[in-house]
Amino acid sequence: MITKVAVAILKKERQDEIWPETVTLLLNEKKIRAKVKWLPLPSWPISEGELACLQLNRPADLYWKEKIKILRGSEGYNLASGEIVDPAPDLKDKKYLESLRLKLLTGEAQDMLLALLKLKGIRGLREKEIIDFSGLTSESLINLAQELEHKGVIIILGFEPLFLISRESLDFLVNQILSFLKRYHQRQPEALGLQVEKLKKRFRLPRLILNLALSRMKKEGKIIFWEKDVVSLPSAEIPLRPEELKILNELEKMCYRGEFRRVSLEELKNRFRLSRRSIERLLAHLVARKKIFESADGFYIHSHWLEEIIQRLRHSGKKEITIAEFKEMTGLSRKYAIPLLELLDKMGITRRKGSIREIL
Repeated sequence: MITKVAVAILKKERQDEIWPETVTLLLNEKKIRAKVKWLPLPSWPISEGELACLQLNRPADLYWKEKIKILRGSEGYNLASGEIVDPAPDLKDKKYLESLRLKLLTGEAQDMLLALLKLKGIRGLREKEIIDFSGLTSESLINLAQELEHKGVIIILGFEPLFLISRESLDFLVNQILSFLKRYHQRQPEALGLQVEKLKKRFRLPRLILNLALSRMKKEGKIIFWEKDVVSLPSAEIPLRPEELKILNELEKMCYRGEFRRVSLEELKNRFRLSRRSIERLLAHLVARKKIFESADGFYIHSHWLEEIIQRLRHSGKKEITIAEFKEMTGLSRKYAIPLLELLDKMGITRRKGSIREIL
């Protein structure tokens, strides 16, 4: 990367040598005037050499682990040799010399990648940033990333170009979102939830990373998704008035009787003389407490009835079931049987296999 300051590990040719104020940096047959400032030894060991800060008199393209030599004058003899460990040091950070980042950068390629991932945090690390820093090829980076993903240390978000995030950063992001949602519910107790777009603006994240975090949180049951990209905590209490509690009880009974197979939200709105948002809010209350379940297309089913269906599937003696057989078992039309099967797929009860479902 183009830089005027870098940190290197240098091995002196002679320990008693008196160095001039300005030296020559020999880099791939190119000579650049520079100053060398020796840095204090960190608490962790360096196998060979000493840490030094190189201050170049003009910008140069330096890479991690690039071999260099330090000469006395432009044609002078060799004072030291070594390699670049950080072409973009943050020397303003008082803790830089003891940082995990610097320690990792003195290690192998995997350590270097982890150091860059730690630096980028929840925003992820892109291929161009890694290449600019390390000079490695795309092919080398892909192999490196796949090895780390296999170890469970990172997640590959994309290959063309490569886009990565560390599992540590993803864990941190999940906890930050949960804390933010908790504070939001405390400030807005009447709200159904928070729009995903507001989360994106709050954390200034690529949508790909935010989606990954939300998908994981949803799978682990830490959040609930509502219509129009709205999320909330399952534990969020929705304050209800006495008349709303009566409606809530009736909605649950209707769902248990299976009436939601025939009644639209618009009809519920007219029947109870409530706004669509109020109806959605009450249904959300039931879903949050696992009284009812909602499929991807808004089909609601009572938890008791869903459990009955699961038990009938598991005790049917079948290993597979067709859509027609499932319709006959449940009494549902194809319009409702398909979304219910998709819900069972997500729950891990069934698995789609062509036109049939395996019963797991």
